[in-house]
Amino acid sequence: MTIGAARSVSIRGRLVRLVLVLFVPALLLTAGLIWSLERQASRTQERQLAATARTLALVVDSRIGEQVATLNALSVSRPLAQGDFAAFAEQARSALQSTEGWVVVRQPGGPQLVNTHAGKNDPALASKMALEGVSWAGKRNDVWVSNLVWGALAQEYVVVVMKPVTLQDGRTVNLNVVLPAQTFTQLVARQDLPGRWTATIIDGRRIVVGRNRGSDRFIGRQASPDMVTAFAARQSGLVRSRTFEGIAVITAFDQLPQYGWGAIVAVPREEALGADESTVILALIAGVLMLTIAVLLALRIGQQIARPVERVADAAAAWEAGRAADFPTETGLAETDDLSRAFASALATVRHRDERQKLLINELNHRVKNTLATVQAVAQHTRKGSKSVDAYHAALEGRVIAMSRAHELLTRSAWDGAELGELAHQALSAFVGPQLKIEGPTLQVGPTDALNLTLVLYELATNASKHGALSTGEGRVQLSWRREGDETKVSWRESGGPVVAAPKHNGFGSRLIARATRDLQPSSFRFEPGGVSCDFTVRAEMFQVRRRVDLER
Repeated sequence: MTIGAARSVSIRGRLVRLVLVLFVPALLLTAGLIWSLERQASRTQERQLAATARTLALVVDSRIGEQVATLNALSVSRPLAQGDFAAFAEQARSALQSTEGWVVVRQPGGPQLVNTHAGKNDPALASKMALEGVSWAGKRNDVWVSNLVWGALAQEYVVVVMKPVTLQDGRTVNLNVVLPAQTFTQLVARQDLPGRWTATIIDGRRIVVGRNRGSDRFIGRQASPDMVTAFAARQSGLVRSRTFEGIAVITAFDQLPQYGWGAIVAVPREEALGADESTVILALIAGVLMLTIAVLLALRIGQQIARPVERVADAAAAWEAGRAADFPTETGLAETDDLSRAFASALATVRHRDERQKLLINELNHRVKNTLATVQAVAQHTRKGSKSVDAYHAALEGRVIAMSRAHELLTRSAWDGAELGELAHQALSAFVGPQLKIEGPTLQVGPTDALNLTLVLYELATNASKHGALSTGEGRVQLSWRREGDETKVSWRESGGPVVAAPKHNGFGSRLIARATRDLQPSSFRFEPGGVSCDFTVRAEMFQVRRRVDLER
């Protein structure tokens, strides 16, 4: 494995992705919700705009209706019917004293008979108040309503509401209520519209009659072409247009069906649509700002995570390259500290095992050399003492097999040692029978003592089978051991066999036993009348080594 291999996505990258995955959908959802809410607010405002236009139209209709009611009331006046125009004029002034308008009575195509706006019998009245050019917008029952007209005597734009009346003498006169256009401007002003809203009243010819903004400039002016088109197309609705000042607006309009007047209410388009657009834009700006902050925080947190991890990775790479590895233990990140300590512990264990393995290999090489030297010496000395090839083969084979079994036991424990009872049974497996008794507690012996004990026990058993207790059916051999403090005492006792005596010349077996027991001191080897007796000691330090090895595991 190569430390520091290329990574597809860094921790910082993954944190940024996490922020984007969590934040962007939330930002889009929030923007969508805000947009939806603002659109609903915009539609609500449009409905309010249409309702205001309708209300204004009804107010205008009501104002004209008041004049119609006044005409109907004045049309049944007794002085008027009798032709007493002076008395009627006083009656008309009393009826209109709460309004800005005035009453005019004139003969069709003839002079004015009454005008409450000026003194009666004014010789210039007929020429100044010629109303033949009045354009009539429509009528309600028998009452006519005019479009906007210039009042010559009043020197201002006026609106005329007229009803024909037949007098008692059979003459027909036109009874008129004249309203100044400013009346309708005041009517609009009293609607208390929001600050930037514009309200306009137009007559049947689409001429401005009243307006809450710039009325002095725009009364008498033709409405914009798009509004003329809109009124021609339908009774009411919403359109996008521009005011006389050039402001882009959303306009609601409503038309009075009886005489074609209309009410127009407009709101600046930036106010109608800018509310939701600006709110969404502000929300998006705030969201992008928050997203930027979140990404920066993710990068910072990712850096705080990545740096400790990189330090651990660098330490691991240094260890892999054979350099000194300094694993950090206080990185500020608990998980990385745990990982670093785990790496350090693992590498310490690996280092210890490597050192131990090297030691074991060196020890194994040393023991293999010793074993090979022992096998070579055994082979040479066995050949010298053998009378035939078969005897040589049998003797050599037995000794080598005993040594191999000891090696097998030691290999199982990685040359930490062998259990004494198992070692004895393996070394004496060729002699097992009722004449051989092996007993003792479970004890561990070191590798050197194990090899020496194997050779000694095998040679003792071989001598016993040739010359001692195992050479007859009545002989017995007892192998036992016991623990004394930190030492193990091993005893070999033969009995019931032929009388033995010390040989005059030591053979290879005797020399092999003497050489092996040099490492098993104190030891003794005796030729007693009942058979051979042998005692030797397993060194205490071997148990200490064994206990230390167990603890290291």
